Amino acid sequence: MKRKKMGIALGGGGILGVAHIGVLEVLEEHGITPTVVTGTSAGSIVGALYAAGVKLSVMRELSLSLRKEDILAWNFTPYSFVRFLLSNLRDMTSLLNTIPRALFSGEKIGQLVEKATDKNSFSEIFAPFGVVAVDLITGKKVVFSNTSPHSKQPGTIYFQKAPLGMAVAASCAIPGIFNPVSYQDTLLSDGGLMEMVPASLARTLGSHVVIGVDLKQKGAVEEPQTLIQVVQRGIDIMTLQGVRQDLQSADLVISPMEYDGKLDDFGRVAEQLERGRQAALEAIPDLERLLFKRNISSDKPYYGTK
Repeated sequence: MKRKKMGIALGGGGILGVAHIGVLEVLEEHGITPTVVTGTSAGSIVGALYAAGVKLSVMRELSLSLRKEDILAWNFTPYSFVRFLLSNLRDMTSLLNTIPRALFSGEKIGQLVEKATDKNSFSEIFAPFGVVAVDLITGKKVVFSNTSPHSKQPGTIYFQKAPLGMAVAASCAIPGIFNPVSYQDTLLSDGGLMEMVPASLARTLGSHVVIGVDLKQKGAVEEPQTLIQVVQRGIDIMTLQGVRQDLQSADLVISPMEYDGKLDDFGRVAEQLERGRQAALEAIPDLERLLFKRNISSDKPYYGTK
């Protein structure tokens, strides 16, 4: 009889995505290891490392040492930006039409993933793994994976054996914050615009049971203070209904972020790791009952290179 698979869908949430590491730590401590991994935005970063076989202890150490400059690369220097403003200040229409697509390039995200995993392509990852992005030209969902989905959704663009770092950078490309990514006649942006928690993708990649990890803020949050915080909070509000729909494909949902948390706050990584752990610990009894009921073994599968 074919072995049943458990999948995990890691949602987007900026630096809050490190909570995924805490969740995965607790699952591993209880002998539960997902065999299918999907991710959107920040979840695609953690998902790529996990599916590629990077140890959770290494992922924790990497997250705790992460600095803004490791992720953010300005599209312009302070001097060039001031010169740009001065040359366009008299004509506001011209100014708005010539502003770059985003503040940051996003290239460092892809480089970080490829360096941490020592892999350049989806084809080098053994565990079924998928990432979601959006094509800004057609408005269609874009799926990158290393295995063909059991069923394909109409109106979705699929790529296999794509560059790993490129796909993750595309999934993380928050509009206006990170540059959209060009790839094979598409212009790719943050997958959270279409599927914040890719539970349905985990299902189509072969999961019989899907855990969704949702990083969306519940209720009110602290007042946004920066451009990044305003943009991300706006996206949160606009995509809230979509997240509810995404989670309908999950059999169990883990939600670490019930209170405040800024999506660009690198100074609270340890706190977010712990929130992920606590949320997972609370979910373990329900998850173990679910796996027993569905007759799914939690034996550790093989991860790494084909």
